[in-house]
Amino acid sequence: MKPTLLLLFFSISLLTFGQDLTQIGKAPLLKVNGGVSANGIYYDGSANREPFTYFLNGNLNFNISGIYNIPLSFSYTNQEFGYSTPFKINRLSIHPSYKWVATHIGDVSISFSPYTVSGHQFTGFGVDLTPNKPYKLSAFYGRLLKATEYNDEFPEALPAYRRMGYGAKASYELDRVTVGVIAFGAKDDEESIELPVPSDLNLTPKQNIVLSLESSIQATKNLNFHVEIAQSAITEDTEDQGSSNKGNAMNILINDNSSTSYYTALNANFTYAIGKGTVGAGYERIDPEYRTFGAYYFNNDLENITLNASQTLFGGVVSLAANVGLQRDDLKDKKDTQSNRVVSSFNSTINASDRFNIAASYSNFQSYTNIRSVFDEINEVDPLENLDTLDFRQISQNATLQLGYILSQDPQKQQNVALSLTYQTTKDEQGTAASTNTQSNFYNVGANYSIGYPEHALTISSALNAAYNELEENRGLTIGPTINANKQFFNKQLRTGLSASYNETLNNGTSQGSVTSIRANAGYTYKEKHNVMLSALSQLRKTETSDTKNDFTLTFGYSYSFDIKKAEIRFQKRTKAQGNQVLDSISKQNFTRFRYRDKIYEGNPVVIVEQLETLTKKEYLDEEKAFSKELIKSQLANLKIKAIKSVDLKNLALDYLDSLYVRKDFIPTYRESLLFVTLTLKKELFEKEEVMKERFSYAKSQMEQHKLHTVPKDEQIVATTDEQTLYNELQTKYTEEADRMEAYLYLRVAVEELRKAVLSQAKSHQPLLQLQAQTAESVFDIAQKTKNLEKINIYLEEQIIAFFDDRYQNGID
Repeated sequence: MKPTLLLLFFSISLLTFGQDLTQIGKAPLLKVNGGVSANGIYYDGSANREPFTYFLNGNLNFNISGIYNIPLSFSYTNQEFGYSTPFKINRLSIHPSYKWVATHIGDVSISFSPYTVSGHQFTGFGVDLTPNKPYKLSAFYGRLLKATEYNDEFPEALPAYRRMGYGAKASYELDRVTVGVIAFGAKDDEESIELPVPSDLNLTPKQNIVLSLESSIQATKNLNFHVEIAQSAITEDTEDQGSSNKGNAMNILINDNSSTSYYTALNANFTYAIGKGTVGAGYERIDPEYRTFGAYYFNNDLENITLNASQTLFGGVVSLAANVGLQRDDLKDKKDTQSNRVVSSFNSTINASDRFNIAASYSNFQSYTNIRSVFDEINEVDPLENLDTLDFRQISQNATLQLGYILSQDPQKQQNVALSLTYQTTKDEQGTAASTNTQSNFYNVGANYSIGYPEHALTISSALNAAYNELEENRGLTIGPTINANKQFFNKQLRTGLSASYNETLNNGTSQGSVTSIRANAGYTYKEKHNVMLSALSQLRKTETSDTKNDFTLTFGYSYSFDIKKAEIRFQKRTKAQGNQVLDSISKQNFTRFRYRDKIYEGNPVVIVEQLETLTKKEYLDEEKAFSKELIKSQLANLKIKAIKSVDLKNLALDYLDSLYVRKDFIPTYRESLLFVTLTLKKELFEKEEVMKERFSYAKSQMEQHKLHTVPKDEQIVATTDEQTLYNELQTKYTEEADRMEAYLYLRVAVEELRKAVLSQAKSHQPLLQLQAQTAESVFDIAQKTKNLEKINIYLEEQIIAFFDDRYQNGID
């Protein structure tokens, strides 16, 4: 089958959201970073698959003038099916963004919550609005399934109507309460397919509307609640003419008829932090047949009541976690049988010493999981063949034990041994099948030994694995060894590996065949950007019922990551006379010329450094709001040292200017976050005022009501010991509450003054300047690493409280 030709083209229209257009010309016109990869697979063997397939993937980000971000991702393969499917295989998406506005165009997946939209891919448009405000909004519109005609040559390919979907999630965050609303809708287009479909396939156009309300409440510092309730309305056949008498309020949103049903899902839980762990409880109830067109798979007809706890003991040596609860199904009492059982999960890790560790776990929660034994990986022919797999198995019980011991660990030799034991009882189900096809018990034992020589970049390992399973009357055993060696060359740029494995399968004691595999791989990295990979697999399969089969697979891959810091702008060439005039005025030795933002730098190293010093003082060091000035001075001093000897002064200078301006550009963001946090703190402190007053007044009244309060101190000795002890305790409590009240008032006033200083952009407010000196660089690092405003705000709030607490403890006004 010939590979198809892919032509990609797209146009992007961007809206202006009040940007500071003065950045145009200052920031580089275009910055591009990202990566692309290509993989090709050649196969020669007995399996029914293409002799050659390839996969292309890419992630790019374009930054235009420091204003617009346009991420682009795509994937493409020439691997074709003999029939079409409603799911899109090749994908292309772009994600233009500006500040807190992010858009998604093309083939995108999105998640709102487990009961509404959860990871379903669509082809269309989406937007996320995440301002540094209490509210957030996400929305999308697009095609969930493409139309697929019935093909009698491939009856296994199910036809489908084109399904369009839309959804929105809005949330509003109060001081300790977050409220969110989700709406999702999807509908099949009755006119999207033309060929007749056999009636036994029961294909009808459907419609789905889902509404959800969720809320999180922080009752105290350590106590958190979360609840979500969702209702899904599904019309199984929009062409049905029968009338509905269900009387649900959602019937005004959906094509309600006799095939329409309504389902509800509820999930509520709380967690409480205690010690170095948490305790919590949860309740979940999902109606029978509850589903949403915004998710591929769904568990329903269940009710769970769970308790959970986790704790770290003995200074982190032991970590424990447990989930215990009750689960039942058949919520409508319509099944022939009903299941009631205890569901539980236990996990523990013990770091007995620097060399020895133990991990154990047990669970009998049901979840959809693709179970792959170690032999699935050992015998795998194509590392990409399991992409987008739909093979899910439901595990009902799972127990594991892992032991690891370091025999030696030094620069010359490192040795490790490990032992793992696994027990599983599985029920194989796929999709939403109501019946269990098979049930099996699975046991796996693995022993591993590895030895490494770090100085020679060489690692050798060996393993013995055994898998035993019981399926009805059959008893199966697969057992075999594996040996593997990895070696790196040329300063670890070239990585090589060679492995061999053999495993034999027996059924009820009779050999069913064996698999011998030899793998070789090599990877080379050039300049940290180019990666080339080549691997080969030769596999010999012997079975009792067929001839010996030999498969050979060759995989080649290349990936390239890049970061183009500056877009080269070419100017009109000077005439020879003009060029001579310039060179006459500047030393010809080590002449450098480059442009950064709106300024041109040219000259020999001494001249360039002088220009950078002048610019640094004017643009940053003289700026009151600038932070990490000592760091910038140090970077400039290092540049001066390197500039004289460097043959690449341009890139040194550009890196320095990047470091300078990225901090300068971050100053407004820092101040904006600081203003938001101080406003939030002000609200929190205001709400605590009554509680603080009540605690103080109660402690004072309790002390004053004691009969010893009016007795002179030298006469109190005649009172009983109990009376004196109680009065001393009341005095201590009053003193504590008075100190707490004083600290509270101090913090409240200090935060308000800080907020006003930030708001008025005061230049001489010492607490603000000191706080900025302590926190700005750390906030900048968080922003660069995570791009997460919430983490920045949490960090700032903690630092502000600690900062003023330190001033209060030291008596600083």
